[in-house]
Amino acid sequence: MENKDKGADVGTEGRCVTVHQVFVGMSDAAYVTQLAVILDVWNETGTNPLLLVNIAAEAAEASTQTIEGVSPVFTSRKRVIEVSIDIIHALTTVIKSGREEDILVATTSFVDEIGGSRGLLTLLGFQQSAGSRNLASLTIRQCLAAFTQRHTPSEPLTVGARAFSKHCARSSNGCETATWKNIHSLPHAHATMEIRNALGYGARWDAETQMFRGFLEPPMINGHEIRWRH
Repeated sequence: MENKDKGADVGTEGRCVTVHQVFVGMSDAAYVTQLAVILDVWNETGTNPLLLVNIAAEAAEASTQTIEGVSPVFTSRKRVIEVSIDIIHALTTVIKSGREEDILVATTSFVDEIGGSRGLLTLLGFQQSAGSRNLASLTIRQCLAAFTQRHTPSEPLTVGARAFSKHCARSSNGCETATWKNIHSLPHAHATMEIRNALGYGARWDAETQMFRGFLEPPMINGHEIRWRH
């Protein structure tokens, strides 16, 4: 039995969502559905899903080591991993009871236990770095909508197409292979949502205005010092 096939649940458009798809890439399932998949697998297997998908974890860790200027932080991951399985079993039992007030209390308690919004982001596969921000992540639909906005009102060229013209090494399934997802701050800028694949290619969006910011190349060592531009 492969871990990536565990915990299938119905997502959008009738497709299944697995733990592997939550941690790697950007699923088009609602975030609440993705969290439900994580909790269901956690409850059924007795093992935190963060420990099940080792390939995704290793790829994400490798990405942090190659992205210049990124200082990985693992405090949230450690806190979520240390949550007792008894808490998950109790939460699941309350949810199945259907008692709304009890569900609200139990869910609030669980979110507090994993560290609030930071813990939720960790369970959704978002990495934590020194500059990470605890903001609601954009959905794949919001990302694609921003990509297809016109560059200027008077021309049909979209912001995504304009950026694409400068980057030839791209594929249509890039979002599906992202092993690095993070919401962090850039110097003198809004919070940014950034995704990259294991090779370092990726894209970023403004997490506050939902605007597409452009594609990303694999970082060059000491790139800032030598004024490297792509």
